[in-house]
Amino acid sequence: MRNARFKVFIFALLAVLLVVALWPAFQSPGQPEDEGIALVYPEMFLKGHLPYRDFESVYGPDNLLVLSGAYALFGANVFVERTVGLIYRLLILLAVFGIAQRWGKLIGAVCGLLAVGLLSATEVWVNTWFTGIALALCALWTLANPRSRARCFAAGVLAGTALLCRCDFVIALTAALLPLFLSMPRKTKKWFLAGAAAGLLPLLYFAIAVGPTQLVESLFVLPVIRIGPRGHLPISNAPAEIVWLFCFYIAASVANVGVALLDLRGHNPERGRLFLGAALFGLGLVHYPLSRFDSGHVFNAAVISFILLPLSISILVSLLAKPLPRWSAVIAVVAVMLIVIPLIKSSRREEGVFISQNGRSFPVARNQLPQAADRFLAELQRVSVPGQFLFVGPADLRRTRYCDTWIYHLFPQLPPATYFLQMDAGSANAPGSRLGHDVARADWLLLNRAWDVLYEPNRSAEFGPDEPNKVVRAEFDFWAEYGPYLIFRNKRLRNLVEQRPANG
Repeated sequence: MRNARFKVFIFALLAVLLVVALWPAFQSPGQPEDEGIALVYPEMFLKGHLPYRDFESVYGPDNLLVLSGAYALFGANVFVERTVGLIYRLLILLAVFGIAQRWGKLIGAVCGLLAVGLLSATEVWVNTWFTGIALALCALWTLANPRSRARCFAAGVLAGTALLCRCDFVIALTAALLPLFLSMPRKTKKWFLAGAAAGLLPLLYFAIAVGPTQLVESLFVLPVIRIGPRGHLPISNAPAEIVWLFCFYIAASVANVGVALLDLRGHNPERGRLFLGAALFGLGLVHYPLSRFDSGHVFNAAVISFILLPLSISILVSLLAKPLPRWSAVIAVVAVMLIVIPLIKSSRREEGVFISQNGRSFPVARNQLPQAADRFLAELQRVSVPGQFLFVGPADLRRTRYCDTWIYHLFPQLPPATYFLQMDAGSANAPGSRLGHDVARADWLLLNRAWDVLYEPNRSAEFGPDEPNKVVRAEFDFWAEYGPYLIFRNKRLRNLVEQRPANG
């Protein structure tokens, strides 16, 4: 009992450190499209709209369902959303500590401390990547006792839920769970599979609601075949430091797997299988940076392998020198502190400028010209009428590379005019897309020229059909301009809105 209380104390201390390190992130600028999706999609669902049918989504439904529940209880706002993101990072910390402490409280604390440092360098918004990682690691940790029916059932639910947050985890999660699954007694295997089936039930609901063909199109064909190649960034275009980070990630992953295989031969193979599962999961995330080789994708994929590296070193040293010298504990703590403290210091963030409308707010970066954006949205608030349809996009609709999805969140009284609340090259601007029809449906267009100059060395630079731009020219009047932001009014509103503003 005393030992358990001490472990709880260590984790509580680590959790406090992580909360303190991530607290400034609640004021940092939001991702215009990515975090906008986390704010807008769950609220659309609460209003009766379904992903894949009423608005485009390339992710599984579970992150949306969790956020929908949070918004139903506490309201839809950026601080509730980021609190959920913080909880997911605390779950990662809990799972890492829970796995590593099986080799001792010290190594659990060292891995936990490193997790604090690495996670403090991430943003706190609800990225589906960290949601999936949190649930997958919790599934592994729960399987630490494969003879418990309750734990196996819970692990299955967590694994199924993780897969429905990130469908691309299927290979990594299968590889991670397989060593543990094979060692389960036959009865508990059934409980695990029952839990996994329960975790995957939302997929059955959406398959019935939107149709299995549309579900396959949205979760596989669209992200893998149509969007993925247009967003691909090759290794050859990456800076040297990103390439070195990737090499270190691969080396750490291979080392973790190798040491875990050695540990399987020890006196506690059950514990070795747990580490092997976690190590395989870290290595299995390699597809993420290979699909888009930039600093964010490389770092996010490498986090788990880096966090597990002290455990590998500890096991390797204990195999070479038994018992482990006491002074090594002091060295390990000091070494990790020397890594963690600079990481936390380097994670100091720019403070966003909060723009507010209708009792809601969103933090934008200073390079997004917040004063112009504020005047831009205030003008829409002045001239629009609840129930009118709103369209948000880039100024040149032939290149649908990115979008200010967050604007929809600030105007809940204006229903979106389009299926494409996010703008993906190869989808919204694909030949035969419904984008032109959606534009014509809108009463107001909010377009941002800043996204027209966003260029990457991939197929996202290709132009799609010009039909949506023709609809803008034929059916809309230019209304106002504020920096890169443009407002257009549908011509059918000419008799309803008369007073024009001065351009900003």
